[in-house]
Amino acid sequence: MDTRALSTRRVYRAFFRHPLASLPGLLLGGVLGAGLLLAPCASTTAFAGSHDELKTAYNKAIGQYNDLDLEGAVAVLDEAISAGEAANSEDPALAPLLVLRAGIIYSNTGDAEATKKALARAVEVDYFAQIPVALRAESFQALMDEVREGAGAAPEESMRHTPPTAACGEDIEFEVVVSNLVDDGQVAFYWRSGSEGEFEPVSMDTFGNVATVTVPSIEHNDKTIEYFVYVFDGDEKQLANKGDQDNPLSLAPACAEPEPEPEPEPEPEPEVKRQRFNFNLGFGTGAGIASGTADLSYRQYSPQYRDSDGNQFVYGAREYACSVARWAYPQDELPGDAVAFQNKLTEIQGLEGTLPAGFSFFGPGMTPASIAGAYNADYCGEHHPVQTGMAWAPFHIAPEFGFAITEKLVLSVFSRLQVVSGSKVYRDNPKDGFAESYVNSVYDINQTNPEGVRVKPGFAWGVGAKLKYLIGNPNNKFKVFVGGFAGYGTARLRVNMRFSNDRNGNSIPDDREFSRDLPDDTMDPSETNPCTPVWPYNGGCVPGMNDDPANNPGDRDRLQAQFKQQSADKSPRIDTVGIGQGMVGATVGFHYQLAKNFALFSEFQVGGWFPNASSLLFDLNVGPMITF
Repeated sequence: MDTRALSTRRVYRAFFRHPLASLPGLLLGGVLGAGLLLAPCASTTAFAGSHDELKTAYNKAIGQYNDLDLEGAVAVLDEAISAGEAANSEDPALAPLLVLRAGIIYSNTGDAEATKKALARAVEVDYFAQIPVALRAESFQALMDEVREGAGAAPEESMRHTPPTAACGEDIEFEVVVSNLVDDGQVAFYWRSGSEGEFEPVSMDTFGNVATVTVPSIEHNDKTIEYFVYVFDGDEKQLANKGDQDNPLSLAPACAEPEPEPEPEPEPEPEVKRQRFNFNLGFGTGAGIASGTADLSYRQYSPQYRDSDGNQFVYGAREYACSVARWAYPQDELPGDAVAFQNKLTEIQGLEGTLPAGFSFFGPGMTPASIAGAYNADYCGEHHPVQTGMAWAPFHIAPEFGFAITEKLVLSVFSRLQVVSGSKVYRDNPKDGFAESYVNSVYDINQTNPEGVRVKPGFAWGVGAKLKYLIGNPNNKFKVFVGGFAGYGTARLRVNMRFSNDRNGNSIPDDREFSRDLPDDTMDPSETNPCTPVWPYNGGCVPGMNDDPANNPGDRDRLQAQFKQQSADKSPRIDTVGIGQGMVGATVGFHYQLAKNFALFSEFQVGGWFPNASSLLFDLNVGPMITF
C-alpha cells in the first residue's frame, strides 16, 4: 500500500488554523494564529486526556488580543497555563500558550528580558517551539534563538508516542508528539482492526506539536488495533513516521484475545555485495639489499690513499687519461676508442692560450697522443662499487586498478613510480667551456671552492599484475588478503658511498685530493719511485719544499690540492643503485571499508628483482581505495 496515495485519497487537511491568519494588520495575532503547528517536544512523558481546555483558552486569548484587551488575554493565558501545569507541568501542549503570552508581552512592552523569560518556559516544555511565519520578525526570532541556544542540546527523536491504555468497550485516543511538521503539513494515522484488511487513513488533529485522533469503540470492536503514523509536508512528501505498513504498531484492548503471532519467515540469505572494481592510490617506502655499482659515481681514484688492509691506491697514466676523459665528455658518454679521444684532446690543447700564464691543460711532456695511448674505454667507464647491505628506497607512488574475478579473487594491474631517490651527487658544471671549467672548477685557481652541480639518476618505474585472495567473509568491512605479483621495471636504493663528492670533476673525492702519486711518499721521485701528476695538478711532481708557490709550479700545485682537501665539503656522497628489470614476489595486506565506495588499505610486499641487478625489495604501501 502506498501511504502517499492514501493521504491523497482519504486524508483531508483538518489542522487547526486560527482566524487571525486572515488579518494582516495584526501581525502578532496572525502569526500566533498560524503558530499552532509547532515543532518537537523534548519531553519523554506520555500525554493522556484531551487538550480542549487549552485550545479554548488559546482561542479566547487571541480574540481578546485582537480586541486590544491585552491584560485580559494575559489573564486568560495565565489561568490556563496554571491549570495545565498543575495537570502536567511538562505537557508540550502548553507551548502555544506560552509563545502567545511571550508575543503579547513583547508587543505590549518591548521588554526583551521579560520576553525571553516567557519564551524560556515555552522552550522548556517544547524545545523546538517555532515562531509562526507571519510573526518571524528578526528581533523576536533573535530572542527565541537566544533562549533556545541557552537551553542546551536539542532532543534527537523526531516522533514521540506511548500506546494508550485501552479499556474494553471504550473509545481509544492516540497521541503523537512530532517535531518536523511544517506549514500546510499534516499528520496521518493509519489503522485497522485485526491483522488483515487495508489500513484506514485518518487525519490527526494537531495543537502545538501534539497530534491526536480517537478511534471509536464501535469501529475497533475490542479487537487488536494495528496502526502507524506518518508526517507529510504541504506537498505530501513524507517527513517522518512511527511504524509502517510492514511493521505496524499494535494495541490490544484489555478484553481482546491476542491474535496468534504468525510463524516467522526464515531470513533470506544475505545478498553478496561484491565490489567489482577498485582503484588504489598507494604511497609507499621501501628497503632492499644494495650491491653492485653506483648509478652515477664513476670509480673514484684516491692517490696515496690506503684502504683498511693497508694497500695503497696507485694513480698512473691510465687514471690520468680517465680523469681527463670523464671531465671532457658527458656522463656515461665516453669515447669508444683512443682515436676519438685524441682528437678531443687536440681540440682542448688548442685552447691553452686562453689559460692564465703558467698553466696548461696537460702535464709536462704530455701530448694528446701519449694521453690517448693510456686510455682504456672499459676501465674509464667503470662505476664505483658499493658496500653490500640494506639500503633505503625513500618514496614512491603505486597506483593500482583491480577487478573481482570471483567473490574472493581479485586481479589487478599496478605501477610503481619512484618519485624520490634521495641521491646527493655533485660534479663540475658540464655546461661550462673547457677553459672556463678548468680555471673556475677543476683547478679552482681563485680558490672559490665552487659548489658544483647536482646530478640525479633517471626516473625509476615498474609495471605489473597482482592476484589477490580475500581471507574470510568477502562482505566484511575489514578484509585481509594475500597474493602474488610479477612485472617489469626498475627501482633504486639509496646508498652512502662513504667518501665526499667530486665537485671539481677530476675523479678524486675532494676530501682525498692530492697533486701527485708516489708509491713511497718522498720528495725524491726516481725510477724506483716514479711520480705521476694528478690531473689537473700537472706540476705536482716538480720537486720543491712547498714554500715557493709563486715561482715553483710544484709547490703551487701541491698547496692548491692541499687547500681543496682541507676546505672540501666532507658530507658523504649519496648515490643510488638500480635493481631490476624483472620482479616477482608476494604481498599481504588489508583494506577497511569506511563508506560505500571508499576504503583505506595497507599492503606489504616482498619482491625479488632481477636479472641485471639482483636484489630483494621490501615495500610498504598505504593510501585511499575507491570501490565500485
